[in-house]
Amino acid sequence: MDRTHRARAALPLLLLLAALLTVLGPLPGAMAENADGTAQTKAQTSEEPALELSTIDQVIGSRLGMLNGSTFDTLVTKNYKDADQSKFSYYNSNAETIGALRANKIDAMITDLPIAELAVNQNEGIGIVPESLLEDHYAYVLPKGSPLTNQLNERLEVYRKDGTIERLAQKWMGPDESTKTMPEQDWDAPNGTIVVATSPDSAPISYTVNNRTCGLCIELLEMMAKDLGYQVEYRTTNSGSLIAEVQAGKADVAAGSFSITEERKKMVDMTDPFYDGGVTAVVRTKTPAGSVSAGFFAGLAESFKRTFVMENRWQLILSGLGVTLLISVASGALGLLLGFVLLMLRRNGSRVADTLIRAFEGLLGGLPVVVVLMIFYYVVFGAIDIPGIIVAILVFTLLFAASSGSIMWNAVQAIDSGQNEAGRALGFGDRDTFFLVVLPQAARNFAPLLRSQFVSLIKDTSVVGFIAVQDLTRVSDLIRARTMEAFFPLIATAIIYFVLCWLAARIINVFIKRLEPADSPRTIKGVEL
Repeated sequence: MDRTHRARAALPLLLLLAALLTVLGPLPGAMAENADGTAQTKAQTSEEPALELSTIDQVIGSRLGMLNGSTFDTLVTKNYKDADQSKFSYYNSNAETIGALRANKIDAMITDLPIAELAVNQNEGIGIVPESLLEDHYAYVLPKGSPLTNQLNERLEVYRKDGTIERLAQKWMGPDESTKTMPEQDWDAPNGTIVVATSPDSAPISYTVNNRTCGLCIELLEMMAKDLGYQVEYRTTNSGSLIAEVQAGKADVAAGSFSITEERKKMVDMTDPFYDGGVTAVVRTKTPAGSVSAGFFAGLAESFKRTFVMENRWQLILSGLGVTLLISVASGALGLLLGFVLLMLRRNGSRVADTLIRAFEGLLGGLPVVVVLMIFYYVVFGAIDIPGIIVAILVFTLLFAASSGSIMWNAVQAIDSGQNEAGRALGFGDRDTFFLVVLPQAARNFAPLLRSQFVSLIKDTSVVGFIAVQDLTRVSDLIRARTMEAFFPLIATAIIYFVLCWLAARIINVFIKRLEPADSPRTIKGVEL
């Protein structure tokens, strides 16, 4: 490859880097560190800076961002009549919301106080409005009529009276990260296992460190499970899907920052509160005069360390890459095979088969991928305990079969009918004519299109996090949730996807090249040319 081609290949990455630098602004990684490697809080490094919005009235009239699936929008509009819902924006993680705040896409982030305090401690340029918007109470969510509800309430009452909940709150919401560890589940479980759906990015309530689910409500739940004779098994997914996991029967309990509301209590059971907190607003700070930046490259180095090195997060990226590869390769191979089966069924000339296949291709081609995933996971297999990765492979197999089958059929139809006549004139039957004459010519037309479809398939798998699958994109979200910054996780994810798609295209090109006439055998079995 000459220099011009190399420059063109690198251009998308350079444009992406420039765009992210423009949008994301200064890196939060430039903060100083404590002796244990954690970032110093603002209280440790400087005086509290002035806030851009300092009162509740200013916050309510501004552009508000909040977590998708939360009840913050309902609580705000119910208690503040001046709130304008047209100014609400919804994000899939706290890290995304903070990124939008720092990029000036919103003016305030509405969130729970514990999450707000963690975000402010880990990010420069933001602060908490002194006055809370609302009081709030967090509870566990269970299926309607679950016998576990009363059992958990009884244990919560005991732990509330003996001070256990208060001690756990001090542990998980305190500044000492070294104490935030989870005990091993080494107790007997005569009553079986409780399946718990939880979000891995809602620190300090529930989150994931080194593939271990932890947090205030997680340790509290495991203590209650031990007393009740259960083991705990976790299903991690995004916050907006947690209640759906419970309603679909895929989880016995959903654990997280669930505000107790009457609307939720109509659909599911909610325990008594395990934590009494509040809803607050995080806003940008005014840049103090004479402030000195730690420097772009110093911040870059610190951001790299927090993204890849701390808590062995590079292992999380590798595991997510493995999941993405598995789903892509398995569904690509199976989808291509199924697409060829659809092609052969249409060749038989059955009008019924042709109509059904057209309907199949039209239906899957007309629906967003994430909607198809959710339908299969929560509706089709709602009552079956099937791993999300199997559902993902099945869905992407069907999607790739629909597109590849249509592409191959159109390519075959484009071959002149005279080729069939030529094959028969050489003494071939219908089957041999198709496989030895028609298909090789059609393959030269549909192979490049299938290559593009497979590259698109790799990119489309980035939505599997919606059904509790930790692929490359999802683990990037987890890292962003822990670091509360977006630069390196997004850059790393973009580069990996770019390289993955480039390699896939190059490998397929090797096979496509063999289909070219110059590289194909110049003889047909039984015929001399």
